[in-house]
Amino acid sequence: KEEEKFTIVDLASGRGYLGMLLSEILPPEKVSKIILVDKAWPMCNTKPLPHHMNWDHIYGTIPTTAHTIEHEEEDENKDESSPLPLQNQTYFATWPIPLHTSKQDLKQSCNQRQLKRVLFDRTKGPILILGIHLCGTLSLKAIDLFNNFEDNVSFLALKPCCLPPMLHAKRDEFFSIGQHTFDSKEVCAVGRFKGNRWYGPPRWHLEEKFNVWVDHLLRGIDVVENDREEEEEVKEEENHVLQLEEVDGSIDSEKVQYCRPGKKKKFGVNVQVKGGFQNAYIFAERNPLTKSLWVDGEEK
Repeated sequence: KEEEKFTIVDLASGRGYLGMLLSEILPPEKVSKIILVDKAWPMCNTKPLPHHMNWDHIYGTIPTTAHTIEHEEEDENKDESSPLPLQNQTYFATWPIPLHTSKQDLKQSCNQRQLKRVLFDRTKGPILILGIHLCGTLSLKAIDLFNNFEDNVSFLALKPCCLPPMLHAKRDEFFSIGQHTFDSKEVCAVGRFKGNRWYGPPRWHLEEKFNVWVDHLLRGIDVVENDREEEEEVKEEENHVLQLEEVDGSIDSEKVQYCRPGKKKKFGVNVQVKGGFQNAYIFAERNPLTKSLWVDGEEK
């Protein structure tokens, strides 16, 4: 709906550089707020401890100098409608689109219930989930949120990063996302970054497994793709459901559920070079589709 504002949820946001950029370049009349989700944030309304990620750039008081204060005191043209004096302002008030932090450990089993309570149930309008450089099984968690909160989440942008560790393969685990299940041995690998240094086999050895990983992630996104005209798509969405066809053998017919129509796509952008290969991006959107993103069934 044209009058609705979006809420952007940035998973594993780190300090929030992506959110800060989006706050500056996106139109505030279209975006209500940006929520930075990371387990390293302090709890809301608490004082940060040394092991927490610093949030002064979001909630801290803007530093002032004696010159700034003197200049404000000499300004006799200020009235009640003027902004607060700089020495009383926090950075929170300066972001064009408000930035909020949320301390969440996405790998905890109770996390989805907690996110439902503190985020999804309290948010008006559609939610856009960003999962940029999500390491290992965090990509599974991002897709789970998109699949499980179809009444709230309309869009997913996922940039997978490191492969899951070998621990899952040694346990003979299977990964399940949506209605898709696959053997962890197909995608788990040895090696990881520590700081800016890679410890493990030559990274290009992992490219084939990474491509398999991305394919499985895409297949786990629960949307039904179709080529009907927009009016028919909206009508079908109002009926709430379309049955997911059994398009590959990994889907258990007894577990086939009903999924809303939409679109999903993976594509590559060569950002990483010199041995880097993690250049796959996944987009998914539920109907009604954003026309500027999808052109004749293909990504723009």
